[in-house]
Amino acid sequence: MKGRNGEIMSGIYSMFKEFPWLETERFILREVSMEDCKDIYDIYCDEEAVKFQGIASMTSMEQAKKSVNFFLNGFVDKKFLKWCIARKEDNKVIGIITLHHIDVWSFRGEIGYMLNKKFWRQNVMSEAGEKIIKYAFNEVGFNRIEAHVHPDNRASIRLCEKLGFQREGLKKQCDINLRTNEFEDRVMLAVLKSDYKY
Repeated sequence: MKGRNGEIMSGIYSMFKEFPWLETERFILREVSMEDCKDIYDIYCDEEAVKFQGIASMTSMEQAKKSVNFFLNGFVDKKFLKWCIARKEDNKVIGIITLHHIDVWSFRGEIGYMLNKKFWRQNVMSEAGEKIIKYAFNEVGFNRIEAHVHPDNRASIRLCEKLGFQREGLKKQCDINLRTNEFEDRVMLAVLKSDYKY
């Protein structure tokens, strides 16, 4: 494609040429590796941490290894970008933040995140989320970023609102919970590049 739309689309596709390592004050946002399996397991093995994810908690390191391969293949297949949130002082992975459901034709995507329960309420996701949003808008060319949050996940809704997302409504029975095999509602939130406060 030629013109501005073609340039923006090229920017979005450029995310998948080389994994974009990013940096915040406290963290390195980087690609996952097999050396991170123990940290990935620690994030996903806690039942409370995965409560609103619609998945079962991990029970083995083999599941963590499969997840690492899934994360890596998602980038290779140009489906999503999943950053590890690693502490600068020791490279320990304490969380995951993702851009997924990327629509290159409409210049939008969806953000998702998971955090090791031991690091809740330490402003980890607000710091990492701000960096990812600025990256998506300024360096890649996104016009809109969405978040779909379980209605009972008040902490996640507050985080999105802190990051500048606005509530747009409730999507009824739009996601399936793989543990219960039941359909669940999601609060729709979004932030536009034109509205984002830098």
